[in-house]
Amino acid sequence: MRRFGIIISLIAMLVSCTSTEAFVSPEALSPDIPIAQKLAAVGAVELSVPMPEVFFDGERWMERMVELFSEADDYILLTTFLGSYSPELAPLYDALMAASERGVEVRFVMDGLSSFDMTESKSRMTPLYFLRESGIHLVEYNPVTVTHLMNPATLIKRDHRKMLIVDGEWAAVGGMNMNYVSIGADESLMQRDSMYLFRSPSLSEALRDEFVDIWNEASVERVSAEDFPIAECTEGGFDAWLVGTSGIAGMYASLIGSAEESIVLLPYLPALDGRMKGALAAAVDKGAELKITMPIDVRGYAASGILYDLPDLMESTGADVYCSVYDDDGDVLPLLHEKLMVVDSRYSVIGSANFNFRSMTLSEELALVIDSPELASILEAHVAGIDEGSVLVTLSDAERMKREDGSFLAYLFTYFGG
Repeated sequence: MRRFGIIISLIAMLVSCTSTEAFVSPEALSPDIPIAQKLAAVGAVELSVPMPEVFFDGERWMERMVELFSEADDYILLTTFLGSYSPELAPLYDALMAASERGVEVRFVMDGLSSFDMTESKSRMTPLYFLRESGIHLVEYNPVTVTHLMNPATLIKRDHRKMLIVDGEWAAVGGMNMNYVSIGADESLMQRDSMYLFRSPSLSEALRDEFVDIWNEASVERVSAEDFPIAECTEGGFDAWLVGTSGIAGMYASLIGSAEESIVLLPYLPALDGRMKGALAAAVDKGAELKITMPIDVRGYAASGILYDLPDLMESTGADVYCSVYDDDGDVLPLLHEKLMVVDSRYSVIGSANFNFRSMTLSEELALVIDSPELASILEAHVAGIDEGSVLVTLSDAERMKREDGSFLAYLFTYFGG
């Protein structure tokens, strides 16, 4: 228990540097302030993007990445939270190494926990250090070292961002990692997730600038934005805003505060604090319908942690909660790892950020807000398809599941550990 108290103290120290105060901010929650103005206030980069290629299938996303790597002429910039090699991923990493060997500059940032992947990938995992042999510039963000182990607080802050920029023309964001369960497994194991690919110099430029900051924080080898020129090609379409770590909570609060009709949420590990729950409840009180579609991660602690808080999540927010865990035959479905919010069938939030306390306070994250009823319609139909195979949870169901399987300690771990 003493060790547990030390860990909580370290976490509290880190949390004190960040906050979910945006969820009680009158400005963020005001329905009278335009969303564009709110997002500018939290530091979002305003963009114009075309309709993306949307990938809900990890295998298809891997195939598309192979195509992009094979066609790259100048540079490839990559970040991932979990990246590892397995035989199923050989085409992906072979294409990346081939690009480097023919002269394409490849820079790759992976989180320092990547080589400690504890998902089903662990039995099919080889660390990616071998990529350096082909000339790929590979660095770890906040690696697990003896020095860091002496200061455990540094191990809590992780880089959860997933992005790809190719030749300043193609840009991708989403939730898929570069490991077996995200893009290489068979249908029974591959996580349900999403990635979005844009042919967009403006998004490429914004992500490139984000990448340069990440790289220079993680590596002693400095780079500058001028090292990675942006392509010139026609684009346009929808207003969009790229939001970095410091603006994630404000972005979510701003959209929730502006909701008039509906909020659709796919929150992987929805461990929310009181401020977040209060903002959702206020939106419901104003007349917005709130629907949460979520997994119950049956791997170890996560399920019992989420089940412990499920009744309060439902009571305090007024949400309709759908759980996507089992198929019609009672078999466990692949984990729903997707991160998504759609507001008023107009604004879509995609990227790496979960709608939970950890992503607001303890992770480096990236989100893209897109103002497009057309894209929102596609994504709402996607969620409706998930809901068809899900269970609408009643409050009595939630209370029963909490009694039978909930755990307060597991909830604390999920709340801070994600």
